[in-house]
Amino acid sequence: MEKTTDLKGNITDVIKAILLSVLISLGLVLIFAMVIKFAALPSKVIMPVNIAIKILSVLIGTLIGFKNAQNGLFKGAITGLVYMLFTFFIFAALSGFKDIKFSWIDLVTLPIAGAISGIIAVNIRGRK
Repeated sequence: MEKTTDLKGNITDVIKAILLSVLISLGLVLIFAMVIKFAALPSKVIMPVNIAIKILSVLIGTLIGFKNAQNGLFKGAITGLVYMLFTFFIFAALSGFKDIKFSWIDLVTLPIAGAISGIIAVNIRGRK
């Protein structure tokens, strides 16, 4: 019975972290879009800032979303990977599925960032 409870808790943690990460990401992207509109930023700035927004979103999402202090590496990596796929489809849908470009940088960085964030979140929860 304990394994079922742990599995449900882990799945709930990952879903919460993904949803929080997506909401944070959408908010930060909207803010960045307004900054781009009013400031004359070069186009080479957009990609690094988008990657930083995604990594920051995963970090904050895992720190807030993870309640169980176990399996941080695994839950974080899954969170980063699913978040990447979820945001890929959301932003592709927002653009009308035109000009879709898959980013290998996201595929590498987001699961790693999620794993690191998961380790941090679980260790913070474990100390309380």
